[in-house]
Amino acid sequence: MKPELLALTQGQAEYRLSENHPLRIAGAAGRQIECLAGTAWITVYGERTDFMLRQGRRFEVPNNGLMLIDALGCGTVRVRVPADTEVPGGWLGFQRRFAGALQDVGFLLRN
Repeated sequence: MKPELLALTQGQAEYRLSENHPLRIAGAAGRQIECLAGTAWITVYGERTDFMLRQGRRFEVPNNGLMLIDALGCGTVRVRVPADTEVPGGWLGFQRRFAGALQDVGFLLRN
């Protein structure tokens, strides 16, 4: 089952993940990943190792390459944009752009 967007709020999104169906995020530098349920397996371009997050743990993406977030079994993660990200046009404009980017991610996952 492909990643399912559960919630989209100011600067963050929550996804339900299932094994072997990773969430793909490009240009992810500074984003924080929080595991809300299960175990998340994170692979980041240019890193020599993968990262495992258990429920309640967080990870900050160290570079701007492609990041894959998979689950061992099934799980839920929250993706947050960096706190210092400037938001021109206010939160509403940002949310629309963020939602559009998430739709692009969904398109990439389907194709």
